[in-house]
Amino acid sequence: MTVKLVYWDNIRGLAEPSHLLLQYIGEPFEYEKLPLSKEGMQKWRNEVRYTAGLKFANMPFLVDGETYVTQSLAVLKYLARKFGLVPKCEEELVKCEMIEQEISDLKSRMNNTCYDPFMTIPGFRPGSETGLFDHEFLKNQLTIRLEERIPMFDEWLSGGGFCVGDTVCYVDFLVYEFLDQLRRFLPSPFEGKAKVAAFLSKVEGLKGISEYFSSDVYKAGLHINGPLAKWTGKE
Repeated sequence: MTVKLVYWDNIRGLAEPSHLLLQYIGEPFEYEKLPLSKEGMQKWRNEVRYTAGLKFANMPFLVDGETYVTQSLAVLKYLARKFGLVPKCEEELVKCEMIEQEISDLKSRMNNTCYDPFMTIPGFRPGSETGLFDHEFLKNQLTIRLEERIPMFDEWLSGGGFCVGDTVCYVDFLVYEFLDQLRRFLPSPFEGKAKVAAFLSKVEGLKGISEYFSSDVYKAGLHINGPLAKWTGKE
């Protein structure tokens, strides 16, 4: 039985690291996408999130036979264990989990910069009458953070391999995807970071990944964020 990944249509968002891992593995999988529309969101709200077996309902989620996995990192790490992409020794696992948390923190800051938590979403949530979302201020704060942290990634990747040695593991897909999202959003902190650029190119050249990036689906372009974001990642 093939695994099924479920997420929103035409968006990379939080599901793309798991999607890239599945592309790399090369085994058949199903990618079910709900339209990012009023109808699609209503289907999620009224139907899909009540799928039997789905605990802590959220998107993305994974179905593997009788196993249901929610939360994006849990999905990615489940697939990593299933397909043998978890470090074998404690030292490498610690490194893997450290960089996993670091890149997840940067992605969270990016989301907080792009999505207005005070916005009214008709039919789903009321807006705030007093909250003020300052996208440009948050964007500047994220730039400062990246100017501090991206050089650390450049040093971490100075060996010229992947995130943890010379062997691909699950965190490479997480780091690749979120660094790529961040560099498209705020390119200046990435300028001159040769080791980061080399790592991104290395992942792009992996079997399965390079074929996907050459596909018509990828070339057509996907939004990084949803349509409610201040920056969607696609012009």
